[in-house]
Amino acid sequence: MKRVITWLALLVLLTTPFLSACESKKLKEENEGLRKQIESLTQEKTQLQLQFEESMSKGSELITKVDELTKMNEGLKAKVDELSKTNKKLKAKVDELTKVNKILKAKVEKKAPTKRKTSPKNK
Repeated sequence: MKRVITWLALLVLLTTPFLSACESKKLKEENEGLRKQIESLTQEKTQLQLQFEESMSKGSELITKVDELTKMNEGLKAKVDELSKTNKKLKAKVDELTKVNKILKAKVEKKAPTKRKTSPKNK
């Protein structure tokens, strides 16, 4: 029985390096695969960071342009309001002048003779 145990112990001691070498090789291959994945993810992260920074800079440019356009729009609205007021005043003056014109036409028609006699010189 001692011999069997001794042989088993010796067998275990002799096969352990071979088994660990296989596991070690598998682990190295797995580690290499993981390194490649990490490298790929790092490159993707860098690319995404660049895209993010680019979009943020474009976003700030767009915000600036929107602010400028908003100010221009407010200025144009003020001009439209001013022109609308001026237009109303001008329409009121046109209406007033139209009334005066009608009154004057009526006065002229009352004073004008109904028919003029033609002079012999014009014939």
